[in-house]
Amino acid sequence: MMLWLYEFRKTLTPAEYIRLLHTHDLGKKKSNRLLAKTGVMTAGNAVIRPPFYFERGRITLGRNVLINAGCVFLDQASITIGPDAMLGPQVRLCTTTHDLNPALRHTHTSSSPISIGANAWIGAGTVVLPGVSIGENSVVGANSVVNADVPANAMYAGSPARFKKWLVPQATVENHDGSTHAVSASTDDATPG
Repeated sequence: MMLWLYEFRKTLTPAEYIRLLHTHDLGKKKSNRLLAKTGVMTAGNAVIRPPFYFERGRITLGRNVLINAGCVFLDQASITIGPDAMLGPQVRLCTTTHDLNPALRHTHTSSSPISIGANAWIGAGTVVLPGVSIGENSVVGANSVVNADVPANAMYAGSPARFKKWLVPQATVENHDGSTHAVSASTDDATPG
């Protein structure tokens, strides 16, 4: 089907959008307009570099989001990416996992949403697992596997991703349970938690 015919349709499947993205030079405006027809909620100015793959369209993109080449979103549950966030090449956001029991592995899955905060930067080749939230302004190093929440203003890296340093001086840090602890503004190695 020709590109102009897709522009007149009210809805597109993710597969149709992906095909158009990979075969046409859409430009940012046209790409975002067509992306919205798949169910993806966007502020209208995301930059998506092909190839890009997603399954369902359960994605919300803030303004000025960058999704670099080769990213894969397995969006059985919702994926939310805040404004000004950047995803490097080959980032995988996986909202679904399989049961570990071999007898149930092929029939039992569970899904949990993924949230990436404003101005976060996810390095190339990173895998983000189900249920993970990455805080605003945080950085995840290349080729990391993120299996737990990353607080705001922190750098994490590795497999599994571990705390490396605070990106801005912290007076107090909120723990996952709501309690807080003091962190010296002069140290990079005060771990959260």
